[in-house]
Amino acid sequence: MNRLKVLIADDHYVVRLGLKILINSFEDFEVVSEVENGQEVLNNIEIADYFILDLEMPILNGIEVLEKIMRNFPEKKIVLLTNCMYIPTLVKAKKFKPHGFLFKDGMHEDIKICLDEVKKGNYYTGKNCRAFFERHKEEIHYVEHLIQNLDLLSKTEIKILYQISKNLSTPEIADALFNSPKTIDNHRTNIAKKLDISGYNNLHYIAVKYKLLIDSMYNLIS
Repeated sequence: MNRLKVLIADDHYVVRLGLKILINSFEDFEVVSEVENGQEVLNNIEIADYFILDLEMPILNGIEVLEKIMRNFPEKKIVLLTNCMYIPTLVKAKKFKPHGFLFKDGMHEDIKICLDEVKKGNYYTGKNCRAFFERHKEEIHYVEHLIQNLDLLSKTEIKILYQISKNLSTPEIADALFNSPKTIDNHRTNIAKKLDISGYNNLHYIAVKYKLLIDSMYNLIS
């Protein structure tokens, strides 16, 4: 019987080696390649049926690779691995609906079940993932709502929110963006409305808390 071909992508050699040994012991699967960054995944897309992707890799991360594969090769099966506990990153990853989602802590116990379930056409979330998502379901729901609302911001508003996330005051932002403090305050009010946030200090708190998310939006327009 032909075994299903698996590509492992992780920038840590020990992780790749451990998974390779384990998966090659399964009757239905064999590892045909192991790579250390997202670009190498795309360079080898044709050789595998299943892709086990680290969420945080150099050059192209797991989310970027997942998006490209799901869009251009929908028949391929994707399992995401991560140690990441940053809610916005996990929410963005879940948005693209990988076929499997595992935390590295416990992945060796879950990987066989995961691959078998994906082979059956099911989606599988590891037990540690499920427990984490359940513990943080309120924040996950909030971040999903926040990400939707961030798409409503103009480029100027994103630039101002980015400055807020850096802990800059209104006068400091006005100097940085060559504008008046009154204009910046007006923008802050509009940003808060679009993000469904009440209060001057609450906008600052959210901007600082989710700075990495705001940074990623700012990088897209800069």
